[in-house]
Amino acid sequence: MADNPEDYSRPKRDRFTTFISLRNRNFRLYAIGSLVATMALQMQMVAQGWLVFDLTGQATAIGYVSAALGGAILFCSLAGGVAADRLPKRNLLITGRLGIGVFALFIGVMISTGLIEVWHIIVASLATGIIAGFTMPAQQSYVPDLVGEKNLLNALALSSGIMNVTRIGGPALAGVLLAAFGVGPVYYIKFFAYGIFAVILLFIPITGKAVASAQTDNSPIKDAVDGFRYLRSDRTLLSLMVAGMFPVILALPYINFLPVFQKEVFQVGVVELGLMMSVGGGGAIVGSLVVASLTNYKYKGRVLLVSGLGLGVMLTLFGVVAGPNTFVPSLVILALAGAFGTAYMALNQALMLIITPPEMRGRVAGLFMMTFGLQPLGSMPIGMLIDATNAPLTIGCFGGATLALFIFVAMFMPRIRNL
Repeated sequence: MADNPEDYSRPKRDRFTTFISLRNRNFRLYAIGSLVATMALQMQMVAQGWLVFDLTGQATAIGYVSAALGGAILFCSLAGGVAADRLPKRNLLITGRLGIGVFALFIGVMISTGLIEVWHIIVASLATGIIAGFTMPAQQSYVPDLVGEKNLLNALALSSGIMNVTRIGGPALAGVLLAAFGVGPVYYIKFFAYGIFAVILLFIPITGKAVASAQTDNSPIKDAVDGFRYLRSDRTLLSLMVAGMFPVILALPYINFLPVFQKEVFQVGVVELGLMMSVGGGGAIVGSLVVASLTNYKYKGRVLLVSGLGLGVMLTLFGVVAGPNTFVPSLVILALAGAFGTAYMALNQALMLIITPPEMRGRVAGLFMMTFGLQPLGSMPIGMLIDATNAPLTIGCFGGATLALFIFVAMFMPRIRNL
């Protein structure tokens, strides 16, 4: 018999423990599948950045690949949110994992046959973004169906923590594989990992219900319009979503350009590139666990703001410190940036879903995922500015802009400060 999402929250003495959501069987299965798939994704991110920069020698090309992925997510996420409120989320996730795995296989074959060109990667990124746009809202709103309301913050934070565990092992393993076997095997690993996740999802019963289609006869377009209207009517939710755009556009794109720092700034090898990504993942785990422990903490909005301010400070400092002889101090800064950035994004997402009624969560998640599609607004100018100037100056300036915007939020957006 499947677990009742609420039953495992007892007894009272350990109701608020950091890992309580993992007592739920369905969430455990989901977590295992997510761990496998996200490990492969982190490996592929390192390999893709290295491959694109190796093929072109231009940071701008990395921005183009990011733009293809992000643009597709931007335009498809709202439709994905409507689908998540109308169709079984588990089935959407299975279809999406299989589709993304197929495009990873395509790139792997192109690499192995020596036919790979940058435009292949851009096309695959565009297709992956379309699939992700239709399925990521289901993924974001699936966790409440698995664990129920009481432990939602804990489960969402642990989901983020699981993802960030892979930011330690995935990039480090990718660096070793790149040095030993080249880039092709990394894409094959992603293909098999996403297939494993799809199989694991088959063992989870379909939970929740397609509330939008069950309760109304609205068309999908009407459901999408209702999502926008709901967002406009809830000023706190709108404030959280606007504030969530800042790190996505200005701060988080720095990860895409670490191969530039590896080659041109620190002048180290691909193993060190994996290490750079891994220490950020280590810090991110700390940030996720902090959020997972906040279930009963009253001042979550203040933690959110401190996290955003900390991210801006760390990226500004990274731009100042990074140089040929400062690899180790820069690793410390990257770890702290990972902690602050993950704490901010995990808590921001969790607060949005907590204050959103179940029948709107898919569409709200879709609107939130649209903000990730805005990342090219940061990635493309960052890439162009790096090519025109240098990487440390560019990332430092964008970190400073992030810091300034969060100072503004702390001073003039009390709805967030008082959460």
